[in-house]
Amino acid sequence: MSASELAARRARIDRIDAVLVRLVAARQRQVVLIAGLKAGPDRVRDPERIADILARVRAAARRYGLDEATAVPVWRELLERSAEAQQALLRAPGSIGRLDQGQAAPPPGRSPTKAASPGADNGQA
Repeated sequence: MSASELAARRARIDRIDAVLVRLVAARQRQVVLIAGLKAGPDRVRDPERIADILARVRAAARRYGLDEATAVPVWRELLERSAEAQQALLRAPGSIGRLDQGQAAPPPGRSPTKAASPGADNGQA
């Protein structure tokens, strides 16, 4: 493989990474909005839902030629981080009011931003 071919392939990976980040951000906006519908910080994880998501991920990985040994741990991490974000939101004073107004409570050290409307993305939480 030539240096120019390597550079071109790396550039393509960089573009794919940018798309992945946008998709994960869209998913995270939905996770934030869904937090306001949950019963409390100790009730954010739904084992049945997690099993369903992982089953869909496994099937999609097989369909698209992605090794399940890569896909499943990535989604487990995504699901865990999503649950942690929901817990933090639900524990933050006044966060539910912001969620009800479509405002995401920002991560520590960040200023508030407007969250997407609930139907804007197809992310799952």
